[in-house]
Amino acid sequence: MLNEVLPAEAFVFVLILMRLTPLVMLMPVLGDKSIPSRIRTGLAFMLSVILYGVHGDKIPPMPASVFEMVTLMVQELLVGSMLALTARILLAATHTAGTVIAFQTGLAAAQSFDPAQGSQSVVVASFVSLTAITMIVVTDMHHLMIQGFAHSYVKFPVGEAIPYEDFAIVITRFVSDSFALGFQLASPFIVYALIFNLSLGLIARMVQGFQVFFIGMPMNLFMGFVLMSLLIGAIMQLFLERFETHLLSYLG
Repeated sequence: MLNEVLPAEAFVFVLILMRLTPLVMLMPVLGDKSIPSRIRTGLAFMLSVILYGVHGDKIPPMPASVFEMVTLMVQELLVGSMLALTARILLAATHTAGTVIAFQTGLAAAQSFDPAQGSQSVVVASFVSLTAITMIVVTDMHHLMIQGFAHSYVKFPVGEAIPYEDFAIVITRFVSDSFALGFQLASPFIVYALIFNLSLGLIARMVQGFQVFFIGMPMNLFMGFVLMSLLIGAIMQLFLERFETHLLSYLG
């Protein structure tokens, strides 16, 4: 009796772990490379134990063939990856906004490692991304992502066919929305740069011999820092509102 129960329960736990693994690999905050692998692994195991007690009865029985078993595991890994990827794509809006801001304010030359992207990026983009991650943690929005994964067993039951076409449409929409949101976050700096560069151009045409770059570049840097200090609160508020709205519309 025990020899039959233990493999079946282990199979249920492994399926839940397969869906939760992308949560600690791709999700913002939880999946950042700055978090040690042991902590992420322990978090995935702990969450799997919790969801095992909640959704264990929704998992279909262990199939007889190994091929069907592996197919279910791969399907669960794909579903988890799609869910986590949507949140990661939304976070990329802050990186887009920071990059646009850096180019408009003359700070694009300064680069550093961005843990949210896992690669080198401009300092402003790293700052905006880290600020967004901090605000996600402060506002407990990472709990919303975990709840979305828990609710996914209702929207995407285990064993059913994966809606690849629907996933492709959703991912495409999220990429376009993330790109548009990034430019919306940086729109004040785009307007500022347009006005500032036009003003410098007019001054250069009206005052012959005026050292435009000598005066304009330091002033551009100074105004960039001033605008960033004044607008960072509004930028983060807009991002958090859009981030929460998109997560609720998709993860439920």
